[in-house]
Amino acid sequence: MSARRVAVIGAGPIGLEAALGALARGFEVTVFEKGRVGDNLRRWGSTRFFSPLAMNLSPRARAALGARDLPDHALLSGPEMVERVLEPLAGTPALRDRVRLGCHVRAVGRGRYLRRDLPGHPLRAEKPFRLLVDSARGEEVVEADFVLDASGTYEQPAALGAGGIPAPGERRCNGRLVRHLGTLDERLSGLSADSRVLLVGHGHSAANALLALAALQAPPRVTWATRSANRRPCQEVANDPLPERDRVTAGANGLAAAPPSFLTVERRATVDRLQEANGHLDVALSGGRGGRYDLVIGMTGYRPDLSFLSELALDVSPFTEGAARLARRLAGAADCLAVPALAAADLGSGEPGFHMVGVKSYGRLPTFLLKTGLGQLETILDGLTAAG
Repeated sequence: MSARRVAVIGAGPIGLEAALGALARGFEVTVFEKGRVGDNLRRWGSTRFFSPLAMNLSPRARAALGARDLPDHALLSGPEMVERVLEPLAGTPALRDRVRLGCHVRAVGRGRYLRRDLPGHPLRAEKPFRLLVDSARGEEVVEADFVLDASGTYEQPAALGAGGIPAPGERRCNGRLVRHLGTLDERLSGLSADSRVLLVGHGHSAANALLALAALQAPPRVTWATRSANRRPCQEVANDPLPERDRVTAGANGLAAAPPSFLTVERRATVDRLQEANGHLDVALSGGRGGRYDLVIGMTGYRPDLSFLSELALDVSPFTEGAARLARRLAGAADCLAVPALAAADLGSGEPGFHMVGVKSYGRLPTFLLKTGLGQLETILDGLTAAG
């Protein structure tokens, strides 16, 4: 009997770990990556993981990498993680012929069934998945017995406007907005003390962005627009066991609580309208606030792309857009270090043999931690082994 086939979508840290774990269990594995290895992490720029490398790498992956200078305590930036861990991992004998770069999975279906055909019925689960893959050599259909979607969320920024929908003018101005920390790194050198910058959001990405602006020798004039009414808008964890996270959140909150001369904090603020004007962006904020800015940084989070999964009978959470069963189990977990232990049933997708893994499974929840994702991945792979 031939080995059961696993298709992994995405060659980031969870995707490559999924491939290694599936191979170790005797599956035939192919990884489809539409860009380069670790593309999402490359967009982090100088931003570092909150967690040390020891928490971000499985023993299996470390063994595959062999004797490399990878200190357990290292806090790597996204690009460093790609250069020192992910690219070497993708180049190991186990994976080098299994990672297909430049291969965009455009759609995933189940045999000849539509989404509405036999949902939850055992007959549906007997059919292989069909993936429409687009690459330099054209379109092809690839079949797999199991699919692990590790495509992440970083390519789909959430809107700036009130209620989570784009503000008028936002879509037209999208090319002018900074939505990734790596892009901000590239723009910092062009800012001066006379530049006017609008920062929107109050999560960890916004906190990192504010600290990057504040670290400039001559910081620009920054307006920080946050939906929070709190004096310290970023969520802090008491006695935080992750020192890097504590440094970032405490640093940004300290600036918000006692703003230096370059910083204005607008609380309970949402973006009402954007418009290009003579090379600048005119932005109207709620309450009659706003102004003209040289740079607008939108750090309002990211959301999963579910469009290519529309013919699967998935149980998607109506509020996280991730896996619904996982969302129900994580309800009330306010911190990534306080996630409960989960059983295989908690990680199901509604479509047997298909799983969103890694940060995509969390959707818009901000509580994902790579170490936790690796543990959940092992549970999923054990379940696939039992099913196979």
